[in-house]
Amino acid sequence: MRIEVSREAADFVLARGGRLWVWSARPAMCCSGTPAFMHAATEPPQDVEGFGDSVPVSGLQIRFRAPAGRAPDVLEIGLHGKLRPRVEAYWDGCLMAL
Repeated sequence: MRIEVSREAADFVLARGGRLWVWSARPAMCCSGTPAFMHAATEPPQDVEGFGDSVPVSGLQIRFRAPAGRAPDVLEIGLHGKLRPRVEAYWDGCLMAL
């Protein structure tokens, strides 16, 4: 898996401690077959079980939890939003884990 981080996202995460947690999860209330969406946060999620070791990228420590052991070819990290910026993760360019 190759990890690409935009300069804006790297600066945002570095200003918040330099650690990024990335995982996928299905919506809590939805029908069967709904795809899992990608999540990224500078604070660890409630359940940190299953995250891999930290991977150093662009001065950051990135921890990724792969769904069912699968990983994207490219995990992209970007910054979204101007008023309330937040990091977002993309699985081969998509917000959904494919």
